[in-house]
Amino acid sequence: MPASGQPFNVRPEDRDWQIYHIIADKSEITTDEICKLTGREESIAEESLERLEKYHLISRKEDKYVPKSIQSILISAELKQTMKDSPIYMEDGVIKVRKESEDE
Repeated sequence: MPASGQPFNVRPEDRDWQIYHIIADKSEITTDEICKLTGREESIAEESLERLEKYHLISRKEDKYVPKSIQSILISAELKQTMKDSPIYMEDGVIKVRKESEDE
């Protein structure tokens, strides 16, 4: 093990899973708190947080991360699939209209 006490070659999915469970357990938590609890560098924790947000498992409220409910996760996934080829899309809970490209 390296000096930090963290094992070598931890898969990103395993880090994400660890961080997700911490967020779910705490209800809301800052990046700094996640780093202290996991022993991870801020850049590594932020990569996991970005992936967790991308997959609609957590959301950010100001400087804190919160877990999404199962209902919210399912609705987000359904909307993403439904709106994939749609002229509208959802971003941060806001429905927006896609701008046509200038080439058309």
